[in-house]
Amino acid sequence: MSTFFSALAMAFSRTSLRPTAVLAGSATFGALASLITLAAPPALQPPFPILFYLKFDVAEVVDLSSFMIFGPTAGLLTALIHATILGTVAGGAGSGPFFGPSLKFLGVLSTYIGLFLASRFGRQSLVRASLTMTSLALITRVTLMTAANYFYIVFLAQTVFGVDYTGFAQFVLSQSGINLTGSGLILYILGLTAIYNAVHVVFSVVVSLLLVNALMKRAPNLLQSRAWITRVLNSASG
Repeated sequence: MSTFFSALAMAFSRTSLRPTAVLAGSATFGALASLITLAAPPALQPPFPILFYLKFDVAEVVDLSSFMIFGPTAGLLTALIHATILGTVAGGAGSGPFFGPSLKFLGVLSTYIGLFLASRFGRQSLVRASLTMTSLALITRVTLMTAANYFYIVFLAQTVFGVDYTGFAQFVLSQSGINLTGSGLILYILGLTAIYNAVHVVFSVVVSLLLVNALMKRAPNLLQSRAWITRVLNSASG
């Protein structure tokens, strides 16, 4: 475990692109992701069935694209900018400051861990890389976010953010004829949220990978030899 975190720390401190490019990319992608989340029409942010407050956010494609192009450091900064802007502009809209944005940040971060692990398998074809990255990101996001959501529900929601998470979820579920209390309610919330995270990560990773791969082909002199994703995709990919 310590070896993994050491390798992860090294990856976050390195990039094959110049620091100015990383910072500029982080700021641009973070602002763009925030704008998409805040301004995208409902058709681009469909709600998850039953727990309709969970929405599929196409802006995560921007977060993951930043990671794939500029590397882990930029990805982290992009996600942080994204969450900070959301928390500042819309974080208090019925859910307490930074409640939703902090969970979004953790969701993206847990996806990044899966992408980083995929890079340890070396270069692969586009199809194999897509399967590897999606599978590992799904595992890390569902596992880590289930633990994070439990921690939020039981400890943080009410005491830190002032949000009656279980009460609101109970009300939402009751609208679908599902009436639960206690541990049964918590397990149901965690189960549905895990499914949501699994679906979201499949969409986000696959679309991001296809987008970045297409961008590399359109601008090979700019990105192909220096983008972080070249650690995962072989030169004949696509």
